Amino acid sequence: MPQLLPSNSLGFLIVDVARLFRQEFEHAVVEAGVELTPGELRALAHVARFKGARQAVLAERMGVEPMTLSAYLDRLESRGLVTRATDPNDRRAKVVNPTDAAEVVFENTRPIAAKVFERITDGFTDEERDTVRALLTRMRANLTKDPYILGDAAAA
Repeated sequence: MPQLLPSNSLGFLIVDVARLFRQEFEHAVVEAGVELTPGELRALAHVARFKGARQAVLAERMGVEPMTLSAYLDRLESRGLVTRATDPNDRRAKVVNPTDAAEVVFENTRPIAAKVFERITDGFTDEERDTVRALLTRMRANLTKDPYILGDAAAA
């Protein structure tokens, strides 16, 4: 049966590497005994990256259903890692922020993430790592104009 794209096409490779990276990180988190599920940790990381964002916007940026994110946030809030407040511009919406306690979680998980990153870039020179990062950053910029995703929140 003919394939739509060869298995080594750029798109396939990007998706496959992303899947494997996420799988490896989630395994490392579980193995390290982090008290959050990988999904909760991912949600917390998005909350920290996009401070003050609405829940619906966070769900979209994470690629999850709003109810899935809501369940993660319920558990994170019960642990004192995030706060939710009414959006001053729309009383129907909630904005989410990390608490100071979230930084402790990040301090504990940074070494795990660094170890996974070292594994996936094993054998790369510093220049190659920089090149891959620069190329992926450009690809992301080609696919979105969202200044928060692009890292230019001041322009938002």
